[in-house]
Amino acid sequence: MITAKTRLLWRSFAKDERGNFAMIFAFAILAILLSAGLAVDLARNLSEKTQINNALDAATLATARALSVGDIQKEEAEDYLKSIFAANLGLDDLTSGQYEVADVDIDEVNQKVTAIAKTEQDLTFMGTANRSNTQVVSADSAASYGMSDIEVAMVLDITGSMGGSKISALRNAAKLGVKELLAMNTDTDENVRISLIPYSDAVNTGYLAKYVFPDFWLPKTKAPVFNAALYAETGLGFDPYSFKETMSNGIDEDDVEEFYEAKRNGSAPDDCATDRKAPKGGGTSYQYSDANPSYGMISRDSRLQFCPASPLMLLTSNKSNLDARIDGLISSGHTAGHIGLQWAWYTISHNWANYVPEESRPAVIDEETAKYIILMTDGEFNTAFADITSDIEDVCEEYSRGRCREWGREIDFNHGNQGSTSRAHTDSLCDAIKARKIKIFTIGFSMNNNTALKMLKDCASPDEGSFTYYYEPDTAAELTETYETIARSIQSLRLVQ
Repeated sequence: MITAKTRLLWRSFAKDERGNFAMIFAFAILAILLSAGLAVDLARNLSEKTQINNALDAATLATARALSVGDIQKEEAEDYLKSIFAANLGLDDLTSGQYEVADVDIDEVNQKVTAIAKTEQDLTFMGTANRSNTQVVSADSAASYGMSDIEVAMVLDITGSMGGSKISALRNAAKLGVKELLAMNTDTDENVRISLIPYSDAVNTGYLAKYVFPDFWLPKTKAPVFNAALYAETGLGFDPYSFKETMSNGIDEDDVEEFYEAKRNGSAPDDCATDRKAPKGGGTSYQYSDANPSYGMISRDSRLQFCPASPLMLLTSNKSNLDARIDGLISSGHTAGHIGLQWAWYTISHNWANYVPEESRPAVIDEETAKYIILMTDGEFNTAFADITSDIEDVCEEYSRGRCREWGREIDFNHGNQGSTSRAHTDSLCDAIKARKIKIFTIGFSMNNNTALKMLKDCASPDEGSFTYYYEPDTAAELTETYETIARSIQSLRLVQ
């Protein structure tokens, strides 16, 4: 009877569905609370690991830099690293025992600093699952202190819109960038060199003007190759009369003689260069390359109306000379930023090594050399010469050659598509430069032009973890901070783990 009654009660209980929802809800709440607790522990774990990793990266890098410049010796390195690690965590020292730095190694053979940092994190919910109330959070880092060579080309916008307080802000920011970069050098080792390329309508090429040829108002041209022997003899690196044959029907021998005489006798109007053009009549194009002048000289288009007074400066580690050149920047003219980018590439390209003074020769890109370009502007690129058709061509067809020659430099060329053409040139140059393993930082200073900002963002190298290559500072203070950040990023990019 008892057994039968028990079975009856059990069957009745099993069939009774009252209270099912309450039980399911209770189990669900328990699962939700447990999941939320696990998420909190995981989030705290990730935050702690990120904090430790950033502090340790900064400490190993600072220690490597201090060793490289001789600020500390090997026997001081471990204490130095620990103090920097603690400072980056907001601690006076590591005596509290909350954090531990272990396995600090100074490898003098491979010139490398390595270290591991640890801390124990209290667990709220995860401890219940693994029967432990704490979990070790650790990070490891390594930095090289055998200074690789670094070459940086700073492309500086000195157009009219940069006048007043903006050019002053640029001077201060660029000089701080120079100071931070050159701080990696020592009295015995020149590891960092910097070139300066101011630009507006064109680039004042300074020493490199010998590789620039006076070009005509043509969208394309067959550039002459540079002849060093002829230059030594005549002051002109090519034969203008053979070059004449590549011109259009609107240019005759008198045009050539008049146009080149000034260059030959040293009374050329300026040392500026415009953009490199695609070849007229076909052939190999070096328009978006770092080909040296033996493949083709660079144009100085006759339509150029303004040459910036500030010439470029080739690679140097002389801070005084760099600062003086920056202090002398004068703002005026339009924005042909792609021309500045083009000449920046030349100043750090090993292909130009035999065309510059020995002290400014760019190195080969390899494991021991890193190259960077910093492209800065405050406005939309709006000036180009290559691939721009001139109104003068129609005039030359309609009137006599004499009238064409007389009016040639007075008739302006079509401004309608210069902006889009300049940006297209920039895109092609950026792609070509990055393909050569040169990193590009871009800075859009106090800009609200979406087209220009997109161009700069596309031009910049892709971000690498915490390293950013694209910046949009709005104020003078932010511009200064940007140059400082970029300089320190270049230092930090030497972090090897």
